[in-house]
Amino acid sequence: MATVIASTALCPADDTGSSIAYAASAGSACLQQAGLGPADADVLINVGVYRDSNISEPSVAALIQKRIGINLDYLHDTDRRAAFSFDLMNGACGVLNAVQAGGALLAAGSARRVLVVSADTHPSMDPARAGTAAFPYAATGAALLLERSDDALGFGRVHHRSRPGGPGVNGYVPLREAGAEGRNTITVDRDSDVLERMLDLAVDSVQGTLTAEYGTDAARSQTALDRTLLITSQPSAEFASQLAKRLGLASDAAVTVEGLTGDPHTSALTYGFRQAQDAGRLAGHDRILFLAVGAGLSSAASLYRLGDGNREAAL
Repeated sequence: MATVIASTALCPADDTGSSIAYAASAGSACLQQAGLGPADADVLINVGVYRDSNISEPSVAALIQKRIGINLDYLHDTDRRAAFSFDLMNGACGVLNAVQAGGALLAAGSARRVLVVSADTHPSMDPARAGTAAFPYAATGAALLLERSDDALGFGRVHHRSRPGGPGVNGYVPLREAGAEGRNTITVDRDSDVLERMLDLAVDSVQGTLTAEYGTDAARSQTALDRTLLITSQPSAEFASQLAKRLGLASDAAVTVEGLTGDPHTSALTYGFRQAQDAGRLAGHDRILFLAVGAGLSSAASLYRLGDGNREAAL
């Protein structure tokens, strides 16, 4: 048994500039595409980082849950199933951390479905300030619905790596300088060499994941990689193709997210999967390697096994 993606949805930026609205819109669409309603989600995990007005309390996941309408009055519902929601903030790695947490809940039988939502926005909620040199992240949202499969399709173990040294990228509010504008302010500092360090970590993470899954036989690992589609975080527009080149693969072996201004950040893996699916790029592959790099120069990676003919049930 394994955890599978039952549905996905994307929410590009609109005039609201609200990460809560983006996440809720994507979450609602994700459930609808699976033929489900809000009451069918047992757990909601929000992995978004950059929020409306730098809100920290209450849990943003609870606000998204309310906006979607997930089991808000469960004592009066016929099956009396309560829903649980929480925030899980770990940068671009957050989605795979949510896969770990959600998979454990599904395996234990305490949840039937787990909805993972992500969204980032400039805290001013001005879409024009997103995807810029000062704030490199796109204003957007995404969602994926996780279920339990009776076969071996879906996510395998999530593998983690990290590197010593500084975080490379640091987002914070300079309170003294911001003053009364603190709710609308964010500073994102990037080390000049951070993209190179991220690529080094990504290569190391891919090789470590293949070794953990297939052993130390380099030929076997390379054969497996040849039939694997890479879906990665997108800290730069060239990151995916540069990683493929370093691994000795064709540039189109890795998915580059299109149609956004800036780094989709916490939504990158969901965007990559959905765009690859819509473009028919899953065909001919046995598996997907989801790989995220960030969160203080750490990485998370997981192999997602596809069925014969990329059956819809596995997508």
